[in-house]
Amino acid sequence: MPRYIVTHSIPMTENNLKEFAEVNFPEGVSWKQTFCSFDNDKFFCEWEAPVEEVLEQIFQEAEVPFDAIYPVKIFDPLIPGLK
Repeated sequence: MPRYIVTHSIPMTENNLKEFAEVNFPEGVSWKQTFCSFDNDKFFCEWEAPVEEVLEQIFQEAEVPFDAIYPVKIFDPLIPGLK
C-alpha cells in the first residue's frame, strides 16, 4: 500500500487529533502516526492510502487544512537490506 506524509501548519491540540482519529476512514486508508510540534503548529502525519486523492478528499470533508501530501518510502538504517 502506498504511504504518504501529510503536512499541516495549523494550531491543533491533542484533543483535536483524538477527535479526528474517530473519523471512519474509507477502506484501505490508515492513519499510522503523527509527529507533532505543538509549539510551532507543525504536524507531520503518516498515512497509507491507495491514492493521494483519497487523502485530499478526507481532509476537505473534515475541513482540516493541509500544506502538502508527499508520497514516501520507509528507510530505516537499522534494518538489513534497506541501506
